[in-house]
Amino acid sequence: MKKLLYLSLGLSLFSCSSSDDTIEDTPSPIEHMEKAYVYCTDGIGAGPSPQDYYEFTYENGNLTKVKGRFYPVFMQMFDRFFSEPITKLIYSDNTVRVREFELGGIPGYDEYRYTMNNNRPVKQESYHVKNGTARSAVTDTKTYTYEQDKLKNVHWKLAGSGDYEYITTYYYDNNNNLTKSEYLERIKGVDNKMTTSIYSDFDTASNPFKKLFLINNTFFEKSLSVNNFRKKETTVVNLIDNIPPKTSTKIWNYKYDVNGQVLLYFPVP
Repeated sequence: MKKLLYLSLGLSLFSCSSSDDTIEDTPSPIEHMEKAYVYCTDGIGAGPSPQDYYEFTYENGNLTKVKGRFYPVFMQMFDRFFSEPITKLIYSDNTVRVREFELGGIPGYDEYRYTMNNNRPVKQESYHVKNGTARSAVTDTKTYTYEQDKLKNVHWKLAGSGDYEYITTYYYDNNNNLTKSEYLERIKGVDNKMTTSIYSDFDTASNPFKKLFLINNTFFEKSLSVNNFRKKETTVVNLIDNIPPKTSTKIWNYKYDVNGQVLLYFPVP
């Protein structure tokens, strides 16, 4: 899962399609979605692009391979999607290892090792693996805590002397849909920045991200609800300096099939 959170903090307004659009074809079962446009999942671009989509592979009901990934663009505050990179998920007892292989056969890969309990993450450790065997020291860790069977907090701590840590707190409504998250940045024990996101305009469709939550931060956030939020308002407040808050809004107008289920991949003219 990528560490950069540009997608959460960027200023953008986008939609996936006209809210009146429907597709007559019945999609693949939602728990085994095979493809998804980047535009409809991550909200990147002005519309669905035929070449910019994820491909998903499953075995025994588990997601095992993802084709497509974002990479940071040098000297820019955004990421660019590449359709070639492969991410593999390996399952063993209570552990899931997520391996992000590089473009062009570059040796080495990032690995995110999740300790699971009842198919939910309780801890994540990040490494870089060289030549398939030599593993770096842990670069960062995340711990997950739950209340009333829902995720309540994620504590992300970076290794090194910078003493950077990030604490996200989640809030839900009576329908078990995510309504708010608070993302606190703390540096050397001092609260530095708070990012608050409000989620609204939920549909009544099933959530197609439930098996994709280990892939990136955006999918993880979307997976936390029973249904699908279509509006997200984010406010960033600097807790140290007297800087005006920054606010952004994102809107998804998903396409739906005749059964009212979300379509993330469909024919593009």
